[in-house]
Amino acid sequence: MLNKKKIIAIFNKNYFLEQLTVLLEDEGLKIKKINDFHKLDKLISNKILLIDIDSKKKLENVKEFLQQTVRNCSTFVIHNDNLKIDIEDVQFLKPPIVFKELVSQFYKISEKSENLSNVVRLKYLQLNLKKNQLIFDKPNKKIWLTELEGRLLKFLSENIKGSSKQELLSKVWGHNKLLDTHTLESLIYRLRKKIEVNPNEPKLLVLKEKKYFLIKN
Repeated sequence: MLNKKKIIAIFNKNYFLEQLTVLLEDEGLKIKKINDFHKLDKLISNKILLIDIDSKKKLENVKEFLQQTVRNCSTFVIHNDNLKIDIEDVQFLKPPIVFKELVSQFYKISEKSENLSNVVRLKYLQLNLKKNQLIFDKPNKKIWLTELEGRLLKFLSENIKGSSKQELLSKVWGHNKLLDTHTLESLIYRLRKKIEVNPNEPKLLVLKEKKYFLIKN
């Protein structure tokens, strides 16, 4: 279902885009509206973006935004005919559009993205987040993860800037109160025994400057 994949609409006083988001919401799609992309202060990934470009200055700002803040997003731009557009891997929308075709395209993007997002490629193994399963290249073997182990690796895979111990305890365990960090450290060690060649010298699940990272390359 596409409503699991949030659409972010970035515009200010664009009547066409405003009406388009209303129609998309009527289709049951989940949309977040913001009037300035600078309000997205964190890296965003695996979303659908709808962006209004109405000036040359905004065009340059959007290009910088896409390069620095966006990863693996499908991006659609509403633009002025007088602007020269030269952004790679972006689709452009000019009124009028065939609404049913656009919705169909969004669903295809979502289905493809959902399948891809279920698998995270690490150096010598694949992590299937849907099945909570590790698949090693050599030797060809599979290892099952617990639900908690899967949630932790999924969270780390989506946060490339790293996660502190308290962030993991809060987001993965779902508790707001402070928990004993030994709980987390024990889970990290069990995971390292499953994914690392040498758990005592980790290369995939590492701690740097008090933050945990999942190294994908």
